[in-house]
Amino acid sequence: MLASLEENKKWLSGLAASMVIEHDYFPEVEGVLPAALQGSLYRNGPGRFELGSGVHKNHMLDGDGMIQAFDFLDGKVRYRNRFVRTRKYLAEEAAGKFVLPTWSTRAPGGMLRNMGDRILSQAGVTTVVKNGCLYAFDEVGLPYGLDPDTLETRGEGDPGLGKTSLNYKAHTKTDGSTGDWLLLGVEHGPRTWLNLVVRNACGEVTHRQRVASPRATYIHDWFFTERYVMVLLHPVELSLPRYITGLASFMDSLRWKPKKGNLLMVLDRNGANAPFMLEADTCFMWHSLNAFDVGDSIVADFVGYDEPDHFLGEKAAFRTIMDGKQGLQQYKGTLRRYVINVARKQLTQEFLSPENHEFPMVDASVAGHRHRFGYFATAADATVFHNGLACLDVESGKREAVLMNDTHLGEPIFVRDACAPDQQGWLLTMGLDGRSGNSFLGIFSSQRLADGPVARVWLRHSTPLSFHGYWHDRRCSP
Repeated sequence: MLASLEENKKWLSGLAASMVIEHDYFPEVEGVLPAALQGSLYRNGPGRFELGSGVHKNHMLDGDGMIQAFDFLDGKVRYRNRFVRTRKYLAEEAAGKFVLPTWSTRAPGGMLRNMGDRILSQAGVTTVVKNGCLYAFDEVGLPYGLDPDTLETRGEGDPGLGKTSLNYKAHTKTDGSTGDWLLLGVEHGPRTWLNLVVRNACGEVTHRQRVASPRATYIHDWFFTERYVMVLLHPVELSLPRYITGLASFMDSLRWKPKKGNLLMVLDRNGANAPFMLEADTCFMWHSLNAFDVGDSIVADFVGYDEPDHFLGEKAAFRTIMDGKQGLQQYKGTLRRYVINVARKQLTQEFLSPENHEFPMVDASVAGHRHRFGYFATAADATVFHNGLACLDVESGKREAVLMNDTHLGEPIFVRDACAPDQQGWLLTMGLDGRSGNSFLGIFSSQRLADGPVARVWLRHSTPLSFHGYWHDRRCSP
């Protein structure tokens, strides 16, 4: 992907840079900004991996959450970034060093300092705007609310308005037709419980559902349709005793058990019918693309890996990138489809594309409903550090892609162009230029990817790998 090993190390190191400076300025724009972009792009991801001396985080998931905002204003773009002031962040700022455990990095002080469930939210994975609040989610604990205009942290809160604190999953779902907001929470213990919370567009909780999970597994993303919610329980099993006793970090307490296969839990979205389980071939899923109902069946599209070697293990790419090394990443994320016959309780799997895909995205207006186009980060080889974007027409199978040399491109956020035909618009992605070392926001036409970016908003510095984003259109309220 890059011209030399030295440039490759620089590029990888840039993705895991220890961003410790907060900015607010108007970057240089190369090209022409589309007039249709009137709003703010919010990005969330790990932003700090070093503090004080003696402790350097081991894994891409270990950094403190940092929100980046690109505000499109009158033909200009304002850039801001700010750390989420979590309880963890404030405690370690006061101490001047890392003192709490994270996903793979244990707290200094040995086993006794790591006993129990001591991991606090870093609020560093996803972000979404709901009812005037910018939420920052992690994989544990409750999300943090921020002011969408100032990025000031308002505090930790339960969006499900419940009395019991849950470990909310980073990915939430918004129905493209009704505006309902669906959240999934997990309770770990002697038995694992899944909690579904549904809020309507006004923010009122309209439904709750709590079901037992047959498997204590790591869940990152899930599916929903007009009538159903599906949770893929792939065989990444958590050894709770190893983690709770302080013998191992949370990450090192996860084990890949491929012989156990996948289980798909299907829940009635309104709780009218009992959930049921379906077996499927083994694969690992980071992210779903979308799902929808067709008669008595469900169609669910997602990116699956035969093995998560980039995620688990000492040589996993998500670990070795912290030292500027490629690490293991032998398996592509390929686009797959589950077709579930609800009446017969049968599941079949199809492969929609053998190409490397990740960070799948659809037009938000069709989320939970039938989609035609899927948008992805991509690369020619089996890598989780992508250098391209792809658009796949799931009805015709036609795929268009663009690859950019010496460049990393992250998750593409789709923004519909109100003046264009349906499902056409723009893809906004965070990029890192491997030669200059600077990051940029790339803007691509969703239907003309091969033309390359129509505009790039150049930052004056590099930013660490940003996981997920959200487009907030200022012309309408969420």
